[in-house]
Amino acid sequence: MTRENKYALQLAVLAVLLTGCTKVEPLETAAVTQPIAAPGKTDQAVIADTVSRGDVGVKPLAWANPSTGSAGVIEEIGVDPESSCRAFVTTQRTLEGETRFKGLACPSGDSDWKLGRPGK
Repeated sequence: MTRENKYALQLAVLAVLLTGCTKVEPLETAAVTQPIAAPGKTDQAVIADTVSRGDVGVKPLAWANPSTGSAGVIEEIGVDPESSCRAFVTTQRTLEGETRFKGLACPSGDSDWKLGRPGK
């Protein structure tokens, strides 16, 4: 076998092997939950809504606001002993950077939740 034929055979084998590497597999996303936010909501409204739907405890819960580009993770949700509110700890990533803060989300009476104490 000539040198050129060996080279051509090696290229053919390589091409066949690489063909198996180009198969596109679908991305599994069943375990990923997508945060939902209505257009035009403030970050505070999205955080309050996410806290209202979350379980009490230390289970991380992602939130995102497509209107502002901000996102974060609610790290902890607890019950406020003085009201029907929920205390929480979250991160907030914006264009300015990342902050971590504690807050209180309370039912506002119109099926929405708001940050802060009731009536404030």
